[in-house]
Amino acid sequence: MRVAGLIALLAVLAACASPQQACVRAAQAELVELDRQIAESEAALARGYRLIQATEPRTTLHICAWPREPVLFCTHHTPGTRAQREIVNVPAEQARLASLRAQRDALAVRASQAVAACRAS
Repeated sequence: MRVAGLIALLAVLAACASPQQACVRAAQAELVELDRQIAESEAALARGYRLIQATEPRTTLHICAWPREPVLFCTHHTPGTRAQREIVNVPAEQARLASLRAQRDALAVRASQAVAACRAS
């Protein structure tokens, strides 16, 4: 239910943006995602591990009331997430980071050209 509300809120906020702002955001989206990946890789190298969200089942206990019973306990099963550490393979992560940085230069040029085209129209 929360996801649907969040999607509706984002749709309303996106509708408030001008067409030029939407164009600029779309032109920079790939560059923003690449920058996020670079920052994540740098942080993983600095820490020596990466945090991964693992899903695990959780059971919660609730007090339930039934018409003819004084108090009953009910269980509710929900999926939960937990941050889990994963050791980083340093040489592989350094190679990945170098590759991401090499891609960034070309992508920055394309993004700036797309932003300029958005502002020209």
